Amino acid sequence: MRALILRYIEELRASYWFIPAIMCVGATVLAVGITEIDRRVAAEWIDAVQWLFPNKPEGARAVLSTIAGSMITVAATTFSITIASVTFASGQFGPRLLNNFLRDRGNQVALGTFIATFLYCLLVLRTVRSADEGTVESGEALGAFIPNLAILLGLLLAVFSIGVLIFFFHHVPRSILISNVVANIGGDLDRKMEDLFPQAIGEPASEVARREPEPEWTHAAFVQAEKAGYLESIDEAGLVETARTWDATFRLAYRPGDFVSAGQPLVWVVPAAVAEQVTDKVQDAFVWGNQRTPLQDIVFLFNELIEI
Repeated sequence: MRALILRYIEELRASYWFIPAIMCVGATVLAVGITEIDRRVAAEWIDAVQWLFPNKPEGARAVLSTIAGSMITVAATTFSITIASVTFASGQFGPRLLNNFLRDRGNQVALGTFIATFLYCLLVLRTVRSADEGTVESGEALGAFIPNLAILLGLLLAVFSIGVLIFFFHHVPRSILISNVVANIGGDLDRKMEDLFPQAIGEPASEVARREPEPEWTHAAFVQAEKAGYLESIDEAGLVETARTWDATFRLAYRPGDFVSAGQPLVWVVPAAVAEQVTDKVQDAFVWGNQRTPLQDIVFLFNELIEI
C-alpha cells in the first residue's frame, strides 16, 4: 500500500492538471464566499474608502469580462509556450526528460493562476444584477446587486496574475538552460540515493551468513508476475513483514525499472511450501506502470544524465 501511495503521489507531481485543478476549486470557493459576504455587508462601506468608488452594473460587467477574457488568452499563450519549450528541451536533451519539465512546479502554478482568475471572474460576473432584472421563476425585480468587494478582489488577482506572468517569462528560459537541467537531475539523484540507500540498515551480511545457512534455491518455488509492464516501485517493508510472518526467504528476480512480462518468475520463495500462501501479499508489494519513473529507479536518473 505504501508503494502504491508513493506512486500516486509521483503521478500527481508529474501531471499538468492537478495544481491548476486545485487552484480552480479554490477560486470557486472564493467566488461563492466573497459574493455571499457582499450580500450580507451593505454597499455603503465603499464610500468610506476615499480611493475607491462604487461600481455600476455595466461597469462591473465590463471590468470582470475584460479580466476574464485577458486571463483565458494569457493561459492559452502560457500553455503554448510551455509545450514549445518542452518539445525543444526533449528534442535537444532527450525524451527521458519530458516528465522533468511536466513536474515543473512553476509552470503548473502559473497556468493554474491564470485559469483560476478567469474562473473567479466568470463566477462573480454572473452575480452582477441590474435594478430591472428579476428572477427566472417569479419575474420580480430584486434590485441591483453589485459585488464591490468581489470586484476589488478580482482586480487584485489580475495584478497578481501580471506578476506571475513576468515570473513565467523569466522561469521558462531558465528551466531549459542545460546547466540548470543537469543541476536539477543531480539534486534528484542525491535525494534518491539518500532515500534508497541509507547509511545503515539491517545487520552486517557476515553476521547473518554466520547464523543462517544459505537457502537451497534449487528447490525454491516462485511467485509469477500477474501483469506486464515496468516495475515502478517495491514495498520492501511489506515484503520483509511477509517473510517474517511465514518464516520464509525471498529473492527478487527484478528491480525497479525493469520490464517484466506477465507470467515471468517475480520472486523466488524458500521454503517452497509457503509460496502459494504468500502469493497475494507478494504481488501487492509490486507497483507497475507503462513507463520508467525515478520513484525507485535510480538508474533512470543516471540514464538521464548520460543521455544529456
